Amino acid sequence: MKPFRWQNCYADVQTYRHAATIRTYLQDVIVPALETLDSKVDALEQRGGAWAAFARPDMMDVKRETKLAFSLAIQSIWERQLRAYLLGCARELRPAENLQTKIERADWETLQVFFASLRGIELRAFPSFDALDILQNLGSAARHGDGSSAKKLIHQCPDLWAHLSEALTDGNAGLEYRTVAMMDVPFDRLEGFAEAVAGFWEDAEYIYNESIETKAAQLEVRLADERLQRKWTPRRV
Repeated sequence: MKPFRWQNCYADVQTYRHAATIRTYLQDVIVPALETLDSKVDALEQRGGAWAAFARPDMMDVKRETKLAFSLAIQSIWERQLRAYLLGCARELRPAENLQTKIERADWETLQVFFASLRGIELRAFPSFDALDILQNLGSAARHGDGSSAKKLIHQCPDLWAHLSEALTDGNAGLEYRTVAMMDVPFDRLEGFAEAVAGFWEDAEYIYNESIETKAAQLEVRLADERLQRKWTPRRV
């Protein structure tokens, strides 16, 4: 079976830094910021006393809010990357349809429809989709507060409320307490979101390379090796 191919666009070329951008943001912005907050929490613990007993919970709240804000930041970077990519593909592949306004205003579900229409493969076919779908809901919850996206997260990732007592996290008990204000996003989640975004663009780059009509010998060798080592190889349905 031949590898899946799509019609390459200049928009594909413009995504070459996307994976590195999100990984750099994680390592050079998120990690240092959280380490700074951890240091302040540790200092309060060592200081002890009545003042520190009140200040430490406040600092923990700052850290929790910071992680939620970073979730929104990762989601914002990802959505802007995806939306710009779709706009570029639409301008090149279907210029007569004037899809710019529709793509600019599209919600997450509609962006998936545009992606499938323009690229011939569904976003949910990518192994990173589940994490990206959670990221989209978390970004919406972080931006807007309690609502439909926050309710989806209760079932998608209950670990966001794992810090609450067992009475509130056992089965359906205490669902009313699982609000955005009570979320505590684990660092592993932030790391997973960044890796999902990077992984998506690396998978897209693989499809782009497979779709090049006349490949250099070096690329042919690289692709032959990559086909054997890849955890996911897209196939046309």
